[in-house]
Amino acid sequence: MADYTATAISEGDHFVIDVPGVGTTEAGRVEDVEEMALELVVARTHAAREDVHLDLRIL
Repeated sequence: MADYTATAISEGDHFVIDVPGVGTTEAGRVEDVEEMALELVVARTHAAREDVHLDLRIL
């Protein structure tokens, strides 16, 4: 299992999500932050979804 920390910061009408060492993405709603962070990690690292563990921080 691979561990990643995702930090989401509210930027007005959306959230900017940063995963150090992987990249950044955006989500339109707080409910979508975790899924968007997971999709970013899977797309950039080619890891299987079930092998990714996210520590999610929403600021």
